[in-house]
Amino acid sequence: MKNLFTFLLLTVSFALFAQNVVNITYVTVPRQDSETFLELHKKFTNLSLGEERVLVNSGMFAHAFAGDYTYAIYDFYNSAEDLVIDADISNKILDQNIKAMKLDEEAQAKMQEEYMSYLGMYIEGHSDQIRTFEGLEKLGFESEGMDWSTKKVVVLSKYSTKWGGNKDFTEGLISGSLKDNKDSGKTVAMYASRHLYGTGMDWHSYMFYETWSDFAAFEESSYGGPMDEAANKYWSSVTSHEDEILMWIGGIDEKTKLFYYAK
Repeated sequence: MKNLFTFLLLTVSFALFAQNVVNITYVTVPRQDSETFLELHKKFTNLSLGEERVLVNSGMFAHAFAGDYTYAIYDFYNSAEDLVIDADISNKILDQNIKAMKLDEEAQAKMQEEYMSYLGMYIEGHSDQIRTFEGLEKLGFESEGMDWSTKKVVVLSKYSTKWGGNKDFTEGLISGSLKDNKDSGKTVAMYASRHLYGTGMDWHSYMFYETWSDFAAFEESSYGGPMDEAANKYWSSVTSHEDEILMWIGGIDEKTKLFYYAK
């Protein structure tokens, strides 16, 4: 089993968007295989967890609109160095946990078959990028007592900015989108990240809503109206922009330290 379980498994934690570096893996899974993938992801994620891991927290999202992938897995670390060394740690824990199960030949063969099925779905058509949240706390907020055990509707806005335009962009984000979302009473959290490595746009902004109705109500209340000077300056710093909608679907319970799917 040792050679079989030498693949870096991505794990998911309870608190989101609280650390410096995130590795995002976009996984394309055929629709007919999605339930099997989710079941196996939970199984092998839990088998790879342990106190030695330097992974701090993560989140799993299902794609809803725009984009061409099925799931996005966010793994958070204190540093890029931790991201690199966590691979060997997770592989070691996975091997140890499998050996501790003392499987007979038939069960071992079944475990290997399941893992290879999961691995195939995971690798086929996947892509990655690394982003940072360091120093961007002022560009977001989180409601007190936010409940991560339930599914969330997430709007992901992506921006690329002109050279030297980040100051205008961040100031406009604070006075515009951040203020509107925070004042609405409908948005339960908002976060921002910057691109580090891989293919990705300069800025990501994430808006979380408890329900589709809350998301729709926010959109209805904020749609239209003239563009003021601050908004004009903000959009003048942007070279490209796109949006997509995700669903927050799972994480690791802070108490049990096990992966779960949100209700």
